[in-house]
Amino acid sequence: MRVLLTDAQDVQSITVARALKREGCVVYGFMTSRISYGYFSHAFWKRIICPDVKTDSEGFRLELMSFLATHQIDVIIPLSDGSAAFVSKNKTELEKQFGVKCAVPDYEIFCTAHNKGRLMDICRQYDIPHPRTFTISADMFEEAVAYVGFPALIKPDISEGARGIVYVESAEQVRAKVGAVIKEFGSCTLQQYIRHTGVYYNVMLYRGAAGECLGQTVIRILRYFPLKGGTSCYCESVEEPELVAMCFSLLDRIGWVGFADFDIMQEADTGTYKIIEINPRTPASIKAAYVSGVDFPSVILRDTLGLPVPEYRYESGKILRYMGLDVMWFLFSPERFRFRPSWFRFFGKNIFYEDGYWNDPLPMLAGCVAGVIKYLNPRFRRSKLC
Repeated sequence: MRVLLTDAQDVQSITVARALKREGCVVYGFMTSRISYGYFSHAFWKRIICPDVKTDSEGFRLELMSFLATHQIDVIIPLSDGSAAFVSKNKTELEKQFGVKCAVPDYEIFCTAHNKGRLMDICRQYDIPHPRTFTISADMFEEAVAYVGFPALIKPDISEGARGIVYVESAEQVRAKVGAVIKEFGSCTLQQYIRHTGVYYNVMLYRGAAGECLGQTVIRILRYFPLKGGTSCYCESVEEPELVAMCFSLLDRIGWVGFADFDIMQEADTGTYKIIEINPRTPASIKAAYVSGVDFPSVILRDTLGLPVPEYRYESGKILRYMGLDVMWFLFSPERFRFRPSWFRFFGKNIFYEDGYWNDPLPMLAGCVAGVIKYLNPRFRRSKLC
């Protein structure tokens, strides 16, 4: 089988490509940069440098169409929100014209999950725990402020990696800051700020077409960067059936078929878990599921092709570090020497690394360089730390 991974420059591409290669697949990768995790991984049969779908969707479309016309690809698996949205929107055309299967839900369902405001409306409708959320608009401004209260967050409806999120403590601050967020990211919501425990959770699920659960993993994220809320750099797999049931019920409500990754926070004062968002693609931390016994890349591949999916035995207690980001956490965190477990614990039978393997070390080095270059960009820092 021949598989194309889009946005394969990102760190999750290493785990996904290696898992598919073990399945006997020939794996191609669309990448936006040569200085990236995916470009230096041995798991890819061929790497294709292409335009970034977020900044040049037409260039990406032309490259994809040309590639599919000259290569017999069985499955496309997107690895970022941008390419997942593009493939979902063009799913019918791609499958009909090229005979390829697209591992994404239909576009209407995709948009429901991907749009944070719309997703929170569904949670509210069905009484699924979530932070109070209201769309910000000129004619409903007072209603939004009254319903959500303060402190709160201005959150773009469509964004990746905590970009564009702004903390506010008054209606005046909302008025002063919301225009800039809308200008850069489009429509947005006002959302209750959750005073959380400092720990948050990811729930990874795969819902089949018949409504069955074909895979599940829960990770508890103990360190992340940026420090105000960002990507996991130290997490452990845990058993949390309550979170699995809550997230799966939401997938049932929206009719989701495929892989989904949930962000969950726990209120410090009440202990209540609340769904924050769904990431409609494989997350950076997908290796935590893999080392815990759940091979999501294989599930995605097999279910998309209509093949039998084996039952996976999930094991908790596996630790995953994202070393490139964990170095940044160490440099910026005032807790660097007080935090437990210690940052200096590098080895153990249950400790794994997200951004590299001992027999495939170059992606970690390339990813660290790419991360530093990205972080030196003032626009990127502003989008992540505001």
